Amino acid sequence: MPEKSLVRATLQLPCSVVILSAGDGNSQGAMTATAMYVSQVPPLVVVSLSKTFATYQLIEKSKEFAVNVIADNQLDLAKKFGSVHGYEVDKFKEFGIATEPASKVSAPLVSGCFASIECRVKSSLWDVEGNHAIYIGEVVGFKLNEELQPLVWLDNRYFKVGTECRI
Repeated sequence: MPEKSLVRATLQLPCSVVILSAGDGNSQGAMTATAMYVSQVPPLVVVSLSKTFATYQLIEKSKEFAVNVIADNQLDLAKKFGSVHGYEVDKFKEFGIATEPASKVSAPLVSGCFASIECRVKSSLWDVEGNHAIYIGEVVGFKLNEELQPLVWLDNRYFKVGTECRI
């Protein structure tokens, strides 16, 4: 086990708060996660999740997922989706979360998000330390609500995006 100060180091990378969603035609699931882009050209994003999660099983079956970037007025969604396990309950039904169909993948999109990024698995890695898998997804669809702002996670706390910095 790494020393506590080194564990804290990973929390110093600001990241978007996302709901990672997946569906295989018969079932759907979602979880609170983090994501980041790997490449702009071609457009690629990466997500990491535990192989014990129901969402992992859905991504394994469908080979696609959606990264729903939570708006700063949706903090409650991040907390709700992280509070129960997907094997126990359909989180969308349990919490009354509105969804909409994606244009290119079978994963449901969470309505009212800052952005929804539809991805097909381009590459994956399962032999990650511990029980996690990493997926690199090729962006195949995209939806943005420019009137909203994303929610950000840093040092175990949520933040709103502030004033633009210019150099």
